[in-house]
Amino acid sequence: MRHNIEFDHASHICWSPDSKAFVINRAAENVLEVYKVTRRTDGWISAVSKAITFPKQFSEEMVGIGVAVSGRYIMSCSAANQLVVWDLKGAVLATVDTCLLHTYRAKVSPCGRFIVASGFAPDVKVWEVVFARTGEFKQVSRAFELAGHTSGVYDFSFSSDSTRMATVSKDGSWKVFNTNIEFEKGEDPHLLVTGKYTGSGPAHLALSPNGEVVAIASGASLSLYSALSGVCDKVIDNIYPSGSITRVLFDSAGDHVLTAGEKHVRVFHNVTGRRTAIASARLRLSMANNSAATKERLEGIISTAETFLKSLKEPLVTKAK
Repeated sequence: MRHNIEFDHASHICWSPDSKAFVINRAAENVLEVYKVTRRTDGWISAVSKAITFPKQFSEEMVGIGVAVSGRYIMSCSAANQLVVWDLKGAVLATVDTCLLHTYRAKVSPCGRFIVASGFAPDVKVWEVVFARTGEFKQVSRAFELAGHTSGVYDFSFSSDSTRMATVSKDGSWKVFNTNIEFEKGEDPHLLVTGKYTGSGPAHLALSPNGEVVAIASGASLSLYSALSGVCDKVIDNIYPSGSITRVLFDSAGDHVLTAGEKHVRVFHNVTGRRTAIASARLRLSMANNSAATKERLEGIISTAETFLKSLKEPLVTKAK
């Protein structure tokens, strides 16, 4: 299905949780639009039509949009630190100042509970979007911050259950945090691992769904790091001959890493993820309290990963520091 945007293009796009609609940012006008997707009886898309154009809120470019998995709200944020939470009909629920001097990224967490922004300041800001039991919106309140970098944070990412977050900074480092915390009681995120990345200029980051692999794109190169050890496991250079990587992400199973750039999406096997799966399973096997069923499952994970890596003639273990 192809749908043309007259005299404009989309700079951001994201699907609704039920895949019945998607949201775009019209780049020239800098406004959000919701498009409805009509499907045939066999499930295939038959038509796309514009449903709603949201009121204009931003004078500077948007750096992120997102739809909560609950379907309760939409988030958009501009480089000028203005973050807006909308209802699904385009009414503003709340406006937040990110206080980042200049905002680089803004996203909704996979659980839909949090909205997060990073930018020129060294801390990543996290807010909770609170709804009453009746489903009515209550407020956006500060939850916690990811601290520890000494310069601006280019990008950040979540594990699939939102219990891990990874960040990459202008200071040349990346970090993984445990965010499964009781922030209401004042508990701060716990730093799990940190490492250095190679590259110059802005970086893009993705954390694998299980939180065990960090992918960082800088220029036209992609580096894969073990979030268990902090080691750089794999570097893929010159993915795009004359351009830079503009986006990196994992598929929902964590089997593949995808990069976007130069009008192409390239897909790679997540070999680092197979190696971290082996290391993680072996660590759990070394524990004395495993049941027979657990032991059999872990041995199966190791066997499957080793068979796959051997088929690609890849090493079975992550290289040492």
